[in-house]
Amino acid sequence: MAKRSIELNKLENRFKIINCNIKDIGQILECNYFDVIVTNPPYKKIQTGRLNENKKKLISRHEVEASLDDFINISSKMLKSNGEFYMVHRPDRLADIIEALRRYKLEPKELRFVHPNKDKAPNMLLIKATKNAKPFLRVMEPLYVYNADGSYTNEILEIYNKK
Repeated sequence: MAKRSIELNKLENRFKIINCNIKDIGQILECNYFDVIVTNPPYKKIQTGRLNENKKKLISRHEVEASLDDFINISSKMLKSNGEFYMVHRPDRLADIIEALRRYKLEPKELRFVHPNKDKAPNMLLIKATKNAKPFLRVMEPLYVYNADGSYTNEILEIYNKK
């Protein structure tokens, strides 16, 4: 999917896909080098939820090969001081996320909950952290994906550049 997105956006000369376990990335890429890291790690701990028989889906959804802690730890190692870390995750893991971010010197700076619509609880969160920053967390306005009629909200249309 990443390769297809890169090709559709004609960005082949700007991106390189590396397919490896996140725990091994420090052997491939330079530490303290990156300005920004964006991640969407597996949401579920290994012993929770329904386990998929498809290995790729299992790895992408459950912390089988790498944990939330692994993703945050290696991201901190890869980022320069004051580098920015962005992550998509689930609200039920917020306490784990903030604890791990701070343990690895990534200070949470912005938090935004994503709701399917105004009548439903958030099912995703977006978090930004900065390496070696001082504490201050801004909780942003919720992001609603759908209107009551099932159409995308104006903000989602703007994000998708469809407005």
